[in-house]
Amino acid sequence: MGETKNAQRQTRRNLEEKLALAQPSRALLEQLAVDCASNPSPDNTFQYAFCLSKSDSESELRYAITILDSLVKEGYEHQVDCMYGAATALYLLGDYKSSRVSLLGCWDSMLCCVLQYRFRRHDLKSI
Repeated sequence: MGETKNAQRQTRRNLEEKLALAQPSRALLEQLAVDCASNPSPDNTFQYAFCLSKSDSESELRYAITILDSLVKEGYEHQVDCMYGAATALYLLGDYKSSRVSLLGCWDSMLCCVLQYRFRRHDLKSI
């Protein structure tokens, strides 16, 4: 039992170290915000929100979740990436349960894409 707990702790430390290394610079965030405001598009909005999802600021993480969730609701083409970004932000906020739920949504969406491609169907309800 102790080995499992130690392995989980080590995995968590490794993940947190990698996320810390992925924090965007203030200059990058500012540039993406300017790009998003001057040329609004779903892709620019996604790039800005995805970058925010790795921030060290709680308010920026919450803002990233809001933006990424709205992109998913609007039918943005890269929904799995949006869900992954939201899950990352939720993890960094310490909301591990919601983060896992968001990641499960990613896997569910990816599975649907694979099945649609594999069976070349648009309606998977018949499968």
